[in-house]
Amino acid sequence: MGFVAAEAERMDHHPDWSNSYDRVSITLISHDKGRVTGRDHRLAALIDDIFAAVSKVDR
Repeated sequence: MGFVAAEAERMDHHPDWSNSYDRVSITLISHDKGRVTGRDHRLAALIDDIFAAVSKVDR
C-alpha cells in the first residue's frame, strides 16, 4: 500500500481503498470527472507493476 500511495500522491490522484489483513481493495475513479479516465488507467498499470514486483520479493 505504501508504494501505491506514493505513486498516487505523485500523480495527485487519490483512489478509494480499504485493507483487511492480507487483502487490499482499490477503487479507481476520477471523482472530479465522475468516471474512469486515463489517469485511472495509468495508476492501474502502475499498481499492476508494483504488485508484480512485490510478489517476486515476497516468495
